[in-house]
Formats: sequence, C-alpha cells, structure tokens
Amino acid sequence: MIRRILKSKWSLVIMLATWLVLIWSRTFIGMANGCGTTAFEILGKCALTVFLTFVWGCNLYAWDDETGFFYMEDETDRFIPVSVKKHSEGTAGGEVDSEETEDAEDTGVSEEQADCEDEEPDEVENLFMKLLETENCHRELVHSSGLRNSLCVVLTLTVICLLSFALSGWTDWLDLFGDSTYIQISWFVINKKYIYDVLVVIVFPIWTTFIIRKVKESEFTAGAVFSGIMQILALTQIGFLLYMGRTNIWLIEMAVLNVITLILAVRGYAWKHIRKKGNATALLIMYALFWIALISIFYHSGQSVAGFMGFMDTTQATSYFTNVHKIAENASFVGQSSTLLNDPYVISFMKDSHYLIPSVLFYGGWLPAILLMFVEVIFIVALAGVLVQAREHDGRDIMLDMIWGGFLIRVVIGFLYSFGAPIPILLPFTSTAGIIADSICMGMLLMGYLNRKLNLWCKLYEYCDLYDDYFEDWEDDEYEDDNE
Repeated sequence: MIRRILKSKWSLVIMLATWLVLIWSRTFIGMANGCGTTAFEILGKCALTVFLTFVWGCNLYAWDDETGFFYMEDETDRFIPVSVKKHSEGTAGGEVDSEETEDAEDTGVSEEQADCEDEEPDEVENLFMKLLETENCHRELVHSSGLRNSLCVVLTLTVICLLSFALSGWTDWLDLFGDSTYIQISWFVINKKYIYDVLVVIVFPIWTTFIIRKVKESEFTAGAVFSGIMQILALTQIGFLLYMGRTNIWLIEMAVLNVITLILAVRGYAWKHIRKKGNATALLIMYALFWIALISIFYHSGQSVAGFMGFMDTTQATSYFTNVHKIAENASFVGQSSTLLNDPYVISFMKDSHYLIPSVLFYGGWLPAILLMFVEVIFIVALAGVLVQAREHDGRDIMLDMIWGGFLIRVVIGFLYSFGAPIPILLPFTSTAGIIADSICMGMLLMGYLNRKLNLWCKLYEYCDLYDDYFEDWEDDEYEDDNE
C-alpha cells in the first residue's frame, strides 16, 4: 500500500498543491501579524527562485551530459591489460601490422611475449627487464584525477578561510566568519541564512558523494582514502566556522544532516566494495564524534538547555513557552478565543511573528491547526513519492535524499517547537529566508523528477524505434519468402 502511494502519478500534483497551501498559510499569517508581506510578494519570490534554480539546474545537467561528472565509471575499464591497450591504440591509429595481429590472436600470445621470443639468447638482461615490465603492468590501477582536482579546490577554500581570519582585524573586504549574520567579500554581501540549506542539503551531499565515488574508483588506496577523509573534514570545518556565530541549533541540525549524508553516501557507493567494513564503520563513528566535539565547544558550566539551543536569554525562552502554552490551552475549536484576544501579552507576542501553528490556533482555533498539520504530513508523503520517482543511482540521489530529509526534520521538530519544545526550528516556508532556501530545494527536486521522466521517455522512444526497425525487417523477410 505504501509503495503504491509513493509510486502514484499524483504525487507531483499533490506536492505542488500542498506547497501552495503552505505558502498561502504563511502569507495569511504574515499579513495578520503585521509583517508587511503580501501574497504576490511571497509567491513572486518563490516563483523567481524556482525559475532561477531551473536555469542553474538545466545548465548543471547539460554540463553533466558532456563531462559525466555524476555518472559511475564503467567497471570493465578498471583494469585493462597493457597489451590490449596498445593493440587497441595501434588499431585505431593504423600502426599495427595485420599479419602480426593475426599471428598473436592465433597463438594466444601477446605482443610483448612475441617480441621476447624474437630476442636473441645473449640479450638476457633485456629479456628479463621486459618480462618484469609485462608482469608488473599486467594490471594498471586507476588513479582518479577528479579526486586530485577536488583536493585542489578544498585547499583553495582553506587558504581563503585562513586569509579571512588573518585579515579580520585589518580590513572588512573579506569577512567570512566575523559577523554572525552576513558574509562580505569586497562589495558582495549575503545573509548566511539564505545559503544554509543550500550548503547543507545540496553542496555538501554532492561534494561528499563525488569524493567517495572517486575514492572507490581509486580502489581504496591509502592515499585516496586519506585524501578523501581530509577533504570531508575540511568541508565540515568550513561549514562549522561559517555558522559558529549563529545559535547552536543551526550547528546541531548541520551535524545531524552531515552525518546522515556521509552514511548514505558510503552505503550507496562504497559499502559493497569495502573489504574491511569494520574500518569504514569506525570512521563513520569517528566523524560523528568529531561533530560532537565541535558542538561541545560552545557549552559552558551553568548554561541552561534553552540557552544552549539558541535563545537569547532566559526571559525570551520563558516568554515563548508561556505564550505558546497559553494559546494552546485557551484556543477555541473554531474561531478566535475571547480570552486570547483580551490578553495583552499574547497580542504582543503575536505581533511580527512567524510562528505558523500558534498563529493559526490564535486566529482560527484547533480545527484549522489540525488541518494545517495534516497538510504538512501530506506534503512530506507526496515529497517522498516524488523522490522515489526521481532517484537515479548517478551521484545526485544523495542530494535528493537529503532535501527530503531536511524537510522531514523541519516538519517533525517544527511541530514540537510549535507546542513549546526548546528546539527553535521553524516549519518549512515560514521565515523569509526559509521561503527562498526551501524554494531552491523544491526546484532541485522538481529538476530531478523531470530529468528522470525525460530519461525514461527517451529510452522508451529508442525502444520503439528498435521495435519498428525489427518489424520492418521481419516484413521484408516475409515479403521475400512470398516472392520466392
């Protein structure tokens, strides 16, 4: 039953419909709370973001078709005998004599061995060296150039980060970590909130999957494994340094998603080819402990749970918990409650707020709030259906999985936070920055879905062409038989 629901052709339609309902709910709450937003403004931001994501995604997919960045390497090309390589190269270039090739094929002897038999007996040293060369080069290891290129990019980013730290006290033209809200590179300034989800559920999964695939293509040599570990740790530290000035809940969410990303990437692209699986498990555990060590830096003696999770002070946390519990207890089943309307603290709490479920409880009561939570659940299920239909084992599947995982975590924890749990994570499409970041994730998921459908249609079209050609040949044969 669950599989039929996930593979339903209506998953995309339901996802888009619930998406519009959530955006409309956010628009209504923003206008009611005096946030100064309109429906066309939010819908315009979402539409523009999805359009730009499609433009970038189309370029990425077209570039991938030319370079094969995401596609797996053919397993048959991993170890190729040198004689076969030289024979194929010579045949392509026209440099190999056909008689020599036929002789080698008839006798089953390679060109190196044929040359060695033609050598005179007194040339023992040359014969010995040729035999050694043939034996050592019988299998040639594949050294991934992509892993080296990735290492160069990671080292460049590390140098830029060190330069930012060095120049933080001298100039403001390069400030990546000093400000907790903005990144400044010369005249270019961007809010860190807008790129958080992009880094966590798009950039890090793609890059990590690429590194693990290239380590596997390098046959898990010691150098490749060490390079991959250093690159993943460097990317993790860069993300940690970018958001260490934010509240700790950002780092906790990043840690959870990064650990899940690494586990899925190893399981999907390297686990079957790892001989000593205990070592891989130990490395994954050490990565999780590495994140725990980073997060524990910001905990100090006497700090409360609310303070560690990101509330400004105890007063803010107490005010939030008190008002949320008061709204949940006094909300009517349908419509507004007179008790809440006459409470000045609740009125002040609701002003300019983006708390979705508490606002729906305040303005509409329990029935609209229950319906809204039901819509959130349907949205996640439909999103999972689109994900199942969009996934391909081509290097992008981990990114799509993490997009869905990010939405799932925000819905589950957003429900808990809406009813007073000290976990300040808002529901999807709630905050101003969240609308843009979530729209980017939706655009990438839609791009994966359309790309999957396009590939299936192309394969079906090719199959139909082959069938038509076969049918025409069969008709021609029957016609010839009748004429005879």
